[in-house]
Amino acid sequence: MRPQGLFRGPAARIFRMSDRQDIVVSAPRPMPRRAALVEARSKLASASFHAEPHEPLLYAALRAGVAVPYECATGTCGTCKARRLAGVTVGDWGEAPGKAFLRADRDEVLLCQTRALSEASFEIPGSVNLASIDRVRPYFGRATVSRIDVLTPDMLELIIELDPPLDFDAGQFAVLRAPHITGYRGYSMVNHPGRAKQATFVVKRKPDGALTDWLFSRARPGDPIEWFGPLGRAIFTPQEQRTIVCIGGGSGIASIISILEIGCSSRHFEHFEAAVFFGIRTGADAFYLDRLERFAQAFPKTLTVTVALSHDEPRPDLSQRYPGLKFESGFPHEIAARDLAGRFAGRVAYLAGPPVLVDVGIRMLITQGRLPVRDIRYDRFS
Repeated sequence: MRPQGLFRGPAARIFRMSDRQDIVVSAPRPMPRRAALVEARSKLASASFHAEPHEPLLYAALRAGVAVPYECATGTCGTCKARRLAGVTVGDWGEAPGKAFLRADRDEVLLCQTRALSEASFEIPGSVNLASIDRVRPYFGRATVSRIDVLTPDMLELIIELDPPLDFDAGQFAVLRAPHITGYRGYSMVNHPGRAKQATFVVKRKPDGALTDWLFSRARPGDPIEWFGPLGRAIFTPQEQRTIVCIGGGSGIASIISILEIGCSSRHFEHFEAAVFFGIRTGADAFYLDRLERFAQAFPKTLTVTVALSHDEPRPDLSQRYPGLKFESGFPHEIAARDLAGRFAGRVAYLAGPPVLVDVGIRMLITQGRLPVRDIRYDRFS
């Protein structure tokens, strides 16, 4: 028996989405879908929001001021998982790594990879306060490629012109997508925080990565890009008046550069110390050393920057070219543990980079630095 749906006739085709539902779609003249009303519940609170047919539920929730838990916002971490209680939904990335944390028997989904095709209801794990405290709610925008500069053989700097401007805090990120490539990818803003008409990102080449392959080989100035942001809660604001430690690896230095930009321009480092540890594999992987040197020279008494080479010995000429920086062999979290031994108390810690670096950095800060979890800030995305 043919399912009853919105469309009937010989042109109608039936697509089986799961063993629970059929969606009947008319190829010649599909009727436009309306925004779906979605309810999110936790043990502590509940909230409702509208989701457009084309947008992931996580983005719709955040755009409406509903504080659904998330970290990567792109399907890799599993933080935004929720249990579907009612409604017809469709998933966008069947191979999302975050799905490893889902239980199929509980009908769990990743909200960043799920769209609602009808009114729907979801249960958020735990006692989550769904009221947003973000200074700026994230929103969608369009952009064009302004410039692409190669930093190292597997790292580039992407500069895009934004419409509308992006209002963000230091440490935040945005998700980007090219119109011809499926899915969003997360990248931290490098530039000074505020309301920016132009945004700068550091992009690392990923094996078999469709977006990075396009950026490294075929993207040109004027090419369109879509974005959603600002995202992330690893935020630095000078108003907190705290000493800080930053541990970043590879492209993770992007958000730390933004932190240093506002810390220097606000003269925060005249009164509060900052220790930065930038991890790279070899000297050939170094970039942004000129910028880091400028920061360190501006506040030589309070701001220290150490470049940690995990698979190489520092060349003598590096110290000669960048006298304001320290160069050491080792992993950044290990050097931080040694250099700040007994001096972690009272600091806010920021971590960025590969997930393994974030994980070992968190462990070090808790077990050796004795920092409370509330003072450790990071966004785990890859």
